[in-house]
Amino acid sequence: MATRSTFLLLLLVGVSVGAVSSNVAELQRQRWRGKLPEVAIPQTLAARLSPLSLTELQSLAAGLKKIDAASFAAHKFCGAAGLICSEDVSFPARAGSNFANPNAELGEIEEHVFFDKEELRESGEMILPDLSPCKYLVSFLPSELAQMMPPFSTANVSQILNLLNISSGSNLSRSMVSTLEMCEARGEEGEVHTCSTSVEGMVEFVVSRLGSDVDLFTDTSVVGSDQRVRVTKVSKRENMVGGKPPVTCHNFAFPYGVSYCHSIKGSEVFDLQLEVVQGNEKVRRNATAVCHYLSNGAGGNQAACHPVFGEMLLWTPKA
Repeated sequence: MATRSTFLLLLLVGVSVGAVSSNVAELQRQRWRGKLPEVAIPQTLAARLSPLSLTELQSLAAGLKKIDAASFAAHKFCGAAGLICSEDVSFPARAGSNFANPNAELGEIEEHVFFDKEELRESGEMILPDLSPCKYLVSFLPSELAQMMPPFSTANVSQILNLLNISSGSNLSRSMVSTLEMCEARGEEGEVHTCSTSVEGMVEFVVSRLGSDVDLFTDTSVVGSDQRVRVTKVSKRENMVGGKPPVTCHNFAFPYGVSYCHSIKGSEVFDLQLEVVQGNEKVRRNATAVCHYLSNGAGGNQAACHPVFGEMLLWTPKA
């Protein structure tokens, strides 16, 4: 049961006392349930909820209010909040969601993620990307702290680097700049996107696009990783209520959790059954793929199809 001191801590950091919890992760869960009562938090996201206690939240929020990089204990902040602030961290191009490092060459990303829509047929073939779990997973800040950080933009990158005591020109800083540039880039025609630095912000975007009656798809299976597989069954989902396109959320490289969520008009979702050769055996597994239709610059559209895997989240209107 919450004590009077817990209520005071919540009030100090601007948290509604109507949602008292024992720690920040539970607070994030409560806010999720408030917006998406019928949708369970997937394990890949639950593992990235904040490890902070309410006492630590209050203490760190008080430090951030000063916005004084010289006196702010960046090392303590990063450690307590489950962030990665080590300058020599180099996010691999194919980590987890394969979008973890936007600094990777576009051709490299395309080679390992996207496949030809023509292969979405019985007996079609594709090479699955590296499905191994992402090595560098960072926690999402609670919305109170996320909103107190310097504004998430390239114009403020120096302020963010200074606050977290990260040197300009380091491996981590280069990944951060790339992420900020991707988040600020103009979207494709018919695309709406956002970069959320909190779980609460991600949920707000999903609800704004699809409402609260949604289905959420994830896939953490590593069967067929980096292998050529054969399609044995394929069916297109026809439940796009009111013509609402699905929302896809990708993991981006940053010291704290950043989710690049986008919705592209006309996108389609497919349920697949795949056949994978493992040794002398043929193994079948289910998978989900999404196809976006992007302008080819010549008045037409080009399909960009990719599987749902790793830390990627796919949201659709509920069937």
